[in-house]
Amino acid sequence: MRRALLIFIVLLLTGCDHVPSDNPRYALRQKVLFQFEYVNYAWGFQHRGWLINSSGELHCYNLPDNWNFPDSTGTISATDMEQNLQNTDSICYQINPEVLKAKFLLLPLAAKGPLSDPVSEMADAGSAVYAGYILDQSTNRYERILLQQLGDIRIENRSQQAHELYEWLQSVNQEISK
Repeated sequence: MRRALLIFIVLLLTGCDHVPSDNPRYALRQKVLFQFEYVNYAWGFQHRGWLINSSGELHCYNLPDNWNFPDSTGTISATDMEQNLQNTDSICYQINPEVLKAKFLLLPLAAKGPLSDPVSEMADAGSAVYAGYILDQSTNRYERILLQQLGDIRIENRSQQAHELYEWLQSVNQEISK
């Protein structure tokens, strides 16, 4: 019995060394994964940002027409998200697919993180939001997972995974700003 258990454990551990990226079980099954968005109504309307799709393409936008925002529950339909993706201006950066998958795996844990109370920090600075999205396939709606909101009102997701994702997305934002 012990020998069988030992063989099982060894096989289990050696089988976990590498998960092939082309394995459909581990494929990203949603179109949009992450977003950075800046909106400001003071001194003229500003709305810009980017969406990262499941291929790692960063789709940038600036003053898009007919943009769909998440509703009061923090969700957006897959159809509206697809329309937003089509309303972007360009593909402005490419994320390594393996890095993207690793970061996306942190999102369900970040979704469980507690949010700080909103704190008023500025006036007329607008709102910069770093977020991830998880698609509920039963309702075909994306749930927005807030990682960090900055600007007039600051809200922080306090989970370690949200902090790691926020820092990564912030570095992506800095990279495309060069």
